[in-house]
Amino acid sequence: MSDAPTPFDARRIFVALARHAVDYVTVGGIAVQAHGAHRVTQDLDIVVSTARENLGRLAAALGDLDARIAGPDGQRSASPPSAGMLAAGDRWHLTGPAGDVDVMTLPAHLGSYTTLRERALEVPLGEVFVPIAARDDLVAMKRAAGRPQDLADVELLEAIEDDHS
Repeated sequence: MSDAPTPFDARRIFVALARHAVDYVTVGGIAVQAHGAHRVTQDLDIVVSTARENLGRLAAALGDLDARIAGPDGQRSASPPSAGMLAAGDRWHLTGPAGDVDVMTLPAHLGSYTTLRERALEVPLGEVFVPIAARDDLVAMKRAAGRPQDLADVELLEAIEDDHS
């Protein structure tokens, strides 16, 4: 196994999610970029619907991407996660030939997934439309996470909002 980093191919991941009709919303660095901030990222963060059928579609998409659970030691699981495994947790870090994907569910204190999805922007990317969290939802999620990078993203997003006032 090579120590070279996996090249990140967000388009490939988005196409697989669309092909399997996965119900999700993009959050994280790519969402920050979509709102106009200059932010480098090398992974995709998504919040998913926990409906059983959706987790089955997500498992199929992750299988197509050969995305496997990444352990703390950098090792990958023997196979992509099943829908049952995805249902058993609220956050998964996966890695595969298209790059890293963080899959999570929306914490209840941030509202309902349905509301998050309804407010999401639909951004065209070639032949697919990518759901991007609305700026206010993204700011709320990043404030709640509270990590230094998340708080820096809040500053970026608020500066862009101020520029457009």
